[in-house]
Amino acid sequence: MWPQHKVEVYEQMVAALRGTLDEQAGSIPPRVLERLRAIIEGAVHTIENSPEIVAMGLPDLEPGEAEAGSNVAAVVEPAAVEPAPAEPKTPVDHFSHGAHAEANRLLKARALARWLWDRNISGDQVLGFTNKWRNKIARAAGVNPPSTLETWTLAAELMGRMEQLTGSEASARHHLDEHEQWANEP
Repeated sequence: MWPQHKVEVYEQMVAALRGTLDEQAGSIPPRVLERLRAIIEGAVHTIENSPEIVAMGLPDLEPGEAEAGSNVAAVVEPAAVEPAPAEPKTPVDHFSHGAHAEANRLLKARALARWLWDRNISGDQVLGFTNKWRNKIARAAGVNPPSTLETWTLAAELMGRMEQLTGSEASARHHLDEHEQWANEP
């Protein structure tokens, strides 16, 4: 979620863009003016109707800085912003850390947890296995092997929750005959 001062800067930027377009409407070709307004409206619609996002690439301002300058141009004008020093930054992999990736990870972890639960293999056991053995287990469970340990850790947590449901239909184990086959790594 964006910090409040970044939301305020965004709102000021949108207001300044709309004001500039209105002032210059006579000198901008109608098709270009219509397209620019559609871009602004599309961005506003996306921000208002999308799940929470993480702001990236905006400078970190102190909370008072957003209110201090009522002129947005001073905040967003390229000449007013000093370029950031070139520091090697670790890139964020949006695919593995986005909401879609989290949902996929949870689905995969649920399938793995159910498969392991049915065979009475504990979370600690599976986390102690080699990656090669865990991949074999994932394939046997009908799941594409996870590329990180995060999914396996989540599956272990889900199995811990299942232990609290003992006695319910959901906690029944259906493939105990396969325990020895999978519980001990060759």
